Amino acid sequence: MIVGTGRRLVLIRHAQAERETAVDRERRLDEWGREEASRAGRWLAGSGITPDLARVSGARRTRETWERVGAALPRLPETVHEQGLYDLSVEIHRGEAGIGELVAMVRGSSDDVGDLVVVGHDPSLSELVRLLVGTADGDLSRWVEESGFPTASVAVLEFDGSWQRIGPGAARITAFWTPSQG
Repeated sequence: MIVGTGRRLVLIRHAQAERETAVDRERRLDEWGREEASRAGRWLAGSGITPDLARVSGARRTRETWERVGAALPRLPETVHEQGLYDLSVEIHRGEAGIGELVAMVRGSSDDVGDLVVVGHDPSLSELVRLLVGTADGDLSRWVEESGFPTASVAVLEFDGSWQRIGPGAARITAFWTPSQG
């Protein structure tokens, strides 16, 4: 249960996956990706964030990423695999959908959830950061903007109020970790 109204949205891009496969959603993590995901998990475990819920894209690489990230956490939160996250990412990449549908998925979270993890794909995640934080939130926002959202990166956004009220400019970015940081 949440005391107060502060919430954290933790966005994790899937780790590096194999390049060639007949079906994109079935791409597995490659050796480097497995290491990236484990490192992301260790970072998250050391961050003091205790996820209450994880929404994970239905793609194999995101599920494998979350398995490795989750293995490092003191307790694994409820996990929901959402095929719609994968489908939406493909549509956004093709220019067939807007980021508003991803915001609607976040808004659908219960207010009993204080820390929500979304494990997904880019460009969806970087667009979500841009929308929720904007570009005026300082150095971290600029860093996300300049670096994109590398594989296995983790962005932590904070905001006050109900999940149903999250929207443009409502959040501030408080951490951005990439595997190149160590």
